[in-house]
Amino acid sequence: MPVRRMAALAADPTRAEILTTLMDGRAHTGGELARHVGVAPSTASEHPARLVDGDLIIVEARGRHRYFPLADANVAALLEALSSTLMGGGPITKPRAQHTLAFARTCYDHLAGSLAVRFYQRLTDTGAIALRDHIPTITRQGAATLAVLDFDVAELQVHPRPLVKHCLDWTERRPHLAGASGAEFLHMMLAQRWLTRTGYARGLRLTTKRRT
Repeated sequence: MPVRRMAALAADPTRAEILTTLMDGRAHTGGELARHVGVAPSTASEHPARLVDGDLIIVEARGRHRYFPLADANVAALLEALSSTLMGGGPITKPRAQHTLAFARTCYDHLAGSLAVRFYQRLTDTGAIALRDHIPTITRQGAATLAVLDFDVAELQVHPRPLVKHCLDWTERRPHLAGASGAEFLHMMLAQRWLTRTGYARGLRLTTKRRT
């Protein structure tokens, strides 16, 4: 989808809030989305339809219920990059997502926020990730280091998605880690309970089990 068309669809405050909610990677019913954005179900019903028509989200029927997830990870990455504009933030302004989300949140299926940016910077500073022909990749040294965390790079390389991708963080204006490896890192951090979800749909917080 052209970025201009996506921005036009997401410029409406209610639709922007719906998309923000769906960027936790989970599907929600129309009623759940209405509660999240604080509007009546009748008012909210037209917005998912517009977003489905615009290929930003899809609809999945499960019995009597209809669930709406984001169309795919590429949509999430574009929305993350556009969020500072859509939510009205300046270069350093923290939007309505609040400081909790600015620190750590989900961006579809990977980690975002200042924690994610620092994590990605650490991977590049230590040589675990390097640019090859302007494309980020996990190095041999990085694969050996990550194996200590039971992170199997070879297994992820057969995944149809790119192993490593840059995703521009909308609160930090610097890249964080996306792609198959980004999704695996978030899955691992949640499984190990280094991170847990907060009450907000996308919010994450560090636990006392985190590693230094």
